Amino acid sequence: MRSFIKNHFFLLALLAATINLSCENLEGTSLKSKPNSPPVITSARIVPEGPNVGSELIVFTQSQDPDGDSVTYLYEWVKNDEEISGENKNILKIGNFGKGDLIRVKVTPSDGKAEGRAFLSDPVKILNSPPVIQELWIEPKMVYANDPIRVHLKSHDFDGDSIYYTYRWEKNGVVLTEERAEVLEVGRFKKGDSITVTVTPDDRESQGPSIRSAPIMILNSPPVIISSPPTSVKENDYIYQVKAYDPDNEPTFFVLKSGPKGMEIDKDTGVIRWAIQSQDRGTHSIEIEVSDKEGAKSLQRFALNVEIG
Repeated sequence: MRSFIKNHFFLLALLAATINLSCENLEGTSLKSKPNSPPVITSARIVPEGPNVGSELIVFTQSQDPDGDSVTYLYEWVKNDEEISGENKNILKIGNFGKGDLIRVKVTPSDGKAEGRAFLSDPVKILNSPPVIQELWIEPKMVYANDPIRVHLKSHDFDGDSIYYTYRWEKNGVVLTEERAEVLEVGRFKKGDSITVTVTPDDRESQGPSIRSAPIMILNSPPVIISSPPTSVKENDYIYQVKAYDPDNEPTFFVLKSGPKGMEIDKDTGVIRWAIQSQDRGTHSIEIEVSDKEGAKSLQRFALNVEIG
């Protein structure tokens, strides 16, 4: 009886081991036979959506892997249906395209075991690049009421298009609506006015950003002597009416800086008088100064030839 039980127990153990081994073999066979599933791209989108030649293009890709494997990508950038050689990253740098080009990217996924089907993105069109003003200044730097004011600038268009400009002049914060040229002519401003100009570039497809100049102040203008003196005299009395023009319409004052003995000038009217003596025969150097109330001044110099005596 004891021997029977022992043999029976041995048979049961042998049967359990056989069943367990069979299960392991079946499980291993099942694992080895399960095939790898390649990843699938669900979307590939190029940004920005409205690029120009100054934009870097970036592709954002989404994918799925049925086995949960990590996915990497191979990129092929395409311009106007032709592959761009050497561009195999997710960024397409500036310089690889121009205005009007159609850009796509072909993305191929891989899980390290197999490649998935290539995905071709929707195209983006390279749009016009607006022109840019790089520098803007006004000349002359020291401006008087009798100086025209001119705009100077440096600009650039990435597409190489011709650039046109619109000008908006302001005087003391008020827009001069009729002044639209690059030059603000004399007569549109006076001493003490503050002048600025805003310039907008345009390539006939789009406008670039407007640039406003730093303000300039119209300075006090020195008066100028506009009369011509008699340079010779044959009579005993010499009279010269000095005439001056002040661009700021301010009163002018006259001084005789140098001249022969006895010659005098009226500081308010500018009349020079000289009673000539016999000993005054010869050539004399004359210098006249005209100034305004702020001290701005100019000179007139000439030689006077006396023939009497």
